[in-house]
Amino acid sequence: MSISEFARRLNCNRQNVYDILKRKDIDLPRLRQISKILGHDLVTELYAMRKPSKVTFKFAVTVEMDNGQCKVTDVQTIK
Repeated sequence: MSISEFARRLNCNRQNVYDILKRKDIDLPRLRQISKILGHDLVTELYAMRKPSKVTFKFAVTVEMDNGQCKVTDVQTIK
């Protein structure tokens, strides 16, 4: 998914997405919103960790074209 598409789904502009990704902290409502967009429950994964005080998530997102539409077919969290 492009940054532009992600920004559109997040209801903000591209610069805001870059700003969010640079932050050390993301509030819970924003994390839930990002989880929904990515189709990956980051909130549950965060709470399932033993020490949820600080977590860094990196993603590998697979996007495929299907009838002229971009579709996210896989999202993996890289720890």
